[in-house]
Amino acid sequence: MEARKILRKATLFFKLERIVPLAVIVIVSWQLFIPPVLGLADNGDFARMLVHFDLTHAPGDRADQYFAFLDRHYTIDPAKARTYSLPDSFSSEILFAACAFGLSRLFGNTWFDLVWLGAVHVAALGAAVVLLICSTRTFASRLRAIAFIAGSIVLTDIAYIAYFNSFYSESATLLFFVTVAACAYGAMSSLLRRMIWLAAYFVAVAALLLAKYQNVVLLPVFLVFGGLLVKRWGEVRYLQAYVVLALAACYGGYLYFISAPEAADDAVLYNSVFNGILVDSPAPGDDLASLGLDRNLARYAGSSAFQPDSLRFNPDFLQKFRQQVTIGGIFRFYLARPGRLIAALNRSVSLAFELRPKLGNYEPRTGHPPLNLSQSWAMWSSFRTAILPRNLWFCVVVGMLYLGLLARSWLRQKSDSARLNLEWSALIPVMALAQLVVISISDGISDLTKHAYLFNLLFDYMLVALLTYLIAWFFSVSKSDEARGELA
Repeated sequence: MEARKILRKATLFFKLERIVPLAVIVIVSWQLFIPPVLGLADNGDFARMLVHFDLTHAPGDRADQYFAFLDRHYTIDPAKARTYSLPDSFSSEILFAACAFGLSRLFGNTWFDLVWLGAVHVAALGAAVVLLICSTRTFASRLRAIAFIAGSIVLTDIAYIAYFNSFYSESATLLFFVTVAACAYGAMSSLLRRMIWLAAYFVAVAALLLAKYQNVVLLPVFLVFGGLLVKRWGEVRYLQAYVVLALAACYGGYLYFISAPEAADDAVLYNSVFNGILVDSPAPGDDLASLGLDRNLARYAGSSAFQPDSLRFNPDFLQKFRQQVTIGGIFRFYLARPGRLIAALNRSVSLAFELRPKLGNYEPRTGHPPLNLSQSWAMWSSFRTAILPRNLWFCVVVGMLYLGLLARSWLRQKSDSARLNLEWSALIPVMALAQLVVISISDGISDLTKHAYLFNLLFDYMLVALLTYLIAWFFSVSKSDEARGELA
């Protein structure tokens, strides 16, 4: 009897709802906070977030503070902070940064340690995972259990988690994507609190879109799923709420998109032309002429907007460049040349599969060389980089297999919630494709690995789903063979 009690207590403790969030928090905390502390070096983008809190790098060797090493220490210096950036850009990452900065000040610190932000990110991840597990209870099955275990291994890979000890907005992208998924599942399965879940879904979607300007392109996809929800619910009040929330999301997304600082727009357009279109162009001069630019500028092919000698810092060039080149013009350039578009997508996939940007993970005092990448809990990213084919056609095959499995399951399902689950999952490859197109067309190759963060997250979502089906199928076949006495 005593043994049964112990077994029952152990079973309750090791329930999925407890063990998965606990495992996620432990694995991530072990990577980020147990010495040597891991994170990502500043490539210059930190300033956009630091300026909102009057923070700047503490006095030290610039070579140790940018690209090569993780720098944890920041001082309050309003004047110096504004020399590196103006407070004219916004990201929902500011919510986590504000919380971390507030906690640091509450404890009387006169400088800011980056691990405060890492701790806030970890707490938010734990809460998001708990919410996701609780909101998917309706779909409890062996598939769900396998998916959460496999997903936790992938999600906690250093390729995704190193951003937590940084001021990059990729952390907000990850955290709010998990929250959006949790709210979507909550809305699917809830019968009594549908209005609350619908509102929570749109709030989470807004936070995800506001994390990075490139995320705004996903708004139509999220609107489609919201429409599928209210269509299934079939009540006018939900439709009315959806219309109001959808219009607010569209207006907010529009305001956010046009609020991008002019300097950021210039950098994106410059990179999309000189660090993108011209990189593998068969006729750079012709491409420049088609964009209304001087053919002689072809000698700058491959240059980045952030190089000290970049043409972007030439006022005469920049004035004409702004008049001739727009993001719409870049899209039309590729649409008129489908072969070039496919080549650009293939190039982006090959670079995106690196998963980890060339930014140091260690502090200088650890003794690791500059730009050194940690191999702590990097099994998944190492496997993807070393084994999986780095080309567009592999992505297409994965997407087709994934959608094929979903379609097969959708045709067999009868319940609305089960079909909504599959319809939500079917939107993942659509979002992945949208992200791939955006990073391929509107940016260059110099910083593509970091910009492919959400694409990689969505692609891994599909890989985990396929792996889950494969594992479940294998064990079901093994059990049936064992039942027939075909296994020893």
